[in-house]
Amino acid sequence: MTYARDQAPLAPADQAQLVRRQARAGLLTSSTSGLAPTIQANLLVLPARYAADFYLLCQRNPVPCPLLYATEPGQYTCALAKGSDIRTDIPGYNVYIDGVLDTLEPKEDIMDEWSEEHVGFLLGCSYSFETALVKAGFTPHHMKQNKAVPMYTTNIPLIPAGVFTRGHYVVSMRWYKPEDIETVREITRHPRFVAQHGEPIAWGWEGAAKIGVLEKMRRQEVDFGDWVAGDDGDVPVFWGCGVTPQQAVLENAIEGVVMSHKPGSMFVTDISESETLPPLKVPKGLQSLILGSSSLSSTLSPNEEEQTNECSLRASCISYPS
Repeated sequence: MTYARDQAPLAPADQAQLVRRQARAGLLTSSTSGLAPTIQANLLVLPARYAADFYLLCQRNPVPCPLLYATEPGQYTCALAKGSDIRTDIPGYNVYIDGVLDTLEPKEDIMDEWSEEHVGFLLGCSYSFETALVKAGFTPHHMKQNKAVPMYTTNIPLIPAGVFTRGHYVVSMRWYKPEDIETVREITRHPRFVAQHGEPIAWGWEGAAKIGVLEKMRRQEVDFGDWVAGDDGDVPVFWGCGVTPQQAVLENAIEGVVMSHKPGSMFVTDISESETLPPLKVPKGLQSLILGSSSLSSTLSPNEEEQTNECSLRASCISYPS
């Protein structure tokens, strides 16, 4: 079997299209880390009645939930990837029914679960800055081992929005030497990576303890993805992670059928990592759902407002179609 990572060099968009074709054909079921030098995205698909609340959740929590793209209700194509189908073009999907993971084995597609009442959201992914890390000599260990990045549910609460009254950050973890962390931070805080979670939110063993994941790491456990060991002298470095919405679905027991990517297996867009993403445009159907939602009029406590402001790494670039 020939996988995308084994192909001769192609243009970034061509590599991305190859990954999606292989996923659609059921030939690719592994992590998408390193498969194409393009922007990768997390997927969450919700019943339309929750779309406005989730949109607001992303706006209030832009570090773990940087929103890149949203569909009209029932729309399964994506303008960030030519000829794509978000129902089939990811190497593995999770399905949640009434807030419970439906099966322990990921599904190859979500054709049977999809309906005209579903809205798809694509969120930034830290895989998108890994090519930059590799070029700078900081190849993540999970890439060397062809594994998914380790991911952990933290004790950091989300700012609530609508039905999402509870929830916690999920983070991805990569190992680095303490003396390299400042350079790694500088690389990933570049403006073009802000929508891919930006720079780390914690690092070192003290950081692991502060966000509540130290004991799991000592047991070599993960909440999502694969355990990956570091080298002698390495310390963990943590970034916001787009699996956070799946954790929110679980914690809030969201009713109905919710679909997502399998953590570590992403939707690969055609947009090169070196390009700046186009501004997010809210589709008219979703715009109507948002404007008709009572959640937009909900107020935050002063502490929540302060936390939201601290979390916002970028100014809103939302534009509405005329």
